[in-house]
Formats: sequence, structure tokens, C-alpha cells
Amino acid sequence: GKTLIIATLQRSGSTLLCEKMRSTGVLGNPEEYFNREEKTPTVERCARIAASATPNGVAATKLFPSHFYELSRDIRLTEWFPDPVWIYLERRDRLGQAISWAKAWQDGAWTSKSAAVKNAEYSAYGIDFALAQIAIGTGRWTSFFARTGIEPLRLFYEDTLDDFDSISQRIGLLAGLDAPVPREGKVSLSPQRNEESDEWRRRFLTECGNPDDFDRPIVRLRKRRRSKWIFWR
Repeated sequence: GKTLIIATLQRSGSTLLCEKMRSTGVLGNPEEYFNREEKTPTVERCARIAASATPNGVAATKLFPSHFYELSRDIRLTEWFPDPVWIYLERRDRLGQAISWAKAWQDGAWTSKSAAVKNAEYSAYGIDFALAQIAIGTGRWTSFFARTGIEPLRLFYEDTLDDFDSISQRIGLLAGLDAPVPREGKVSLSPQRNEESDEWRRRFLTECGNPDDFDRPIVRLRKRRRSKWIFWR
């Protein structure tokens, strides 16, 4: 069967996309199998992905750049999953992504089903740092696809909210499914943007939205308060 790999970054709506794909019953059971918080050996994680395939033989997972770095030390991805279908998921609203990332890093509410462990505090630096990490991660995926000649199915988070039916058909076509992908079942996740997110956006644009200033060098940005705002190593 086919393997679907969702290449993405944090706060790009990948968890919601994964749940929607699972709900079809034919597009695998994608999850963050390479979560760095787990200590399961990489080979066992790959075996879990293969074993989680839907009855039609489609397996799926998602990958962040940090996941790829970790697993590449232990395995060759193409030996486990030869000729996978690559899905590149981005978010058009990069500032919204950065705000979401800065909030979740503090309060621990990474999905709409997660309860916050503490209140998140507005930080222009934290949002700016998240924007820098998004720039780095986006560049890494762009370079990976250019270097390998891979042409992924390019999706945007905002479109998965509005028109998942047509997106699921596109994924199914690439996965070699003959029949149309069924409409998704019940999905329990929802977007996390709220009034606080909108207030952070207004405040950040007021404080940092000067068009006469270009982005600060990422190296210099990293040196400031590094221990508090470390999203990945």
C-alpha cells in the first residue's frame, strides 16, 4: 500500500488535517508518530505507522523538520516507506501561525482538546522568534523538495477548513484510490484562534509593524533570552 507523509511545521493545522484524513477511513491514520517527547525507538515507530494502515493499505504520518533530523540518525526513510506521497501543508497566515506557536509554547494547549496548564503572556519577542523559526522551517522543507526533485501536493491550512472534500479527493487520487474518498466522519478538533489571538495580533502590529524596518538577523534574534524561547534544537 501507499504511505502518505505530511511535511509541515508546528501550528500549521496539521493535527486537524490528520484527524480529517483519519475520519475518511481510507487515508491512513496519520499522527505525530515521531514526537520527540516519546522515547520509543525509531524502528518501532515506523512499524507502528505501517501497522496503522487503513484496510485499503494506506499508511500515513506527519513530519516536522526536527523529526526528520532525529529519525535520519537511525533509519533510512526510503527503506521503510519507498515512493511515498508527499503532502506539504503550510499556513498562509504566518503571523497567526507565530502567535499560535508563541501561545501554545507557554500554555501547553497544542490542540483544542488540550487544557491550558498556565496562562500565556503576550511577548513581541516570542512572536518574533516564532516568525524566525517558521522562516527557518519553511526554508528547510523548500530546500529538501528542491534538492530531491520531489513535487509534493501543496496544501494550505485555510483551504482544509473550507473545502476538505476536494482536498481529500486529490489526496486519494495520489494514493491510487479507485473509488472517491468518502465524506469525513465526525471531527472533534476545531481552530484555536480567539479574541486573545486577535488582540495579540493588533498589539504586535502596532509595536513591530514598521515597514521601514527589515527583519532582524535570526542569529542575533536567537541570542536574546534564548532559554525562554527555544522551540526546537
